Amino acid sequence: MEQTITILIYIHAFFGGIGLITGIGSVMVKKGGILHKRMGKLFSIGMIISSLISIPICWMSKHQNIFLFF
Repeated sequence: MEQTITILIYIHAFFGGIGLITGIGSVMVKKGGILHKRMGKLFSIGMIISSLISIPICWMSKHQNIFLFF
């Protein structure tokens, strides 16, 4: 069980990092361009996946964290 939680946390962090990097990138490129739209889609996907993974993690035993839930 602990190994599953660790794997989920790594996946959560990976997709959160993708969201962070592409969010910064989409701010730096020209608004409305192809690159801006692609980065925006990757940002959305990364943040949605990261958020969805955080919900079950925060309710698992020994990892209960209300901050992660919000």
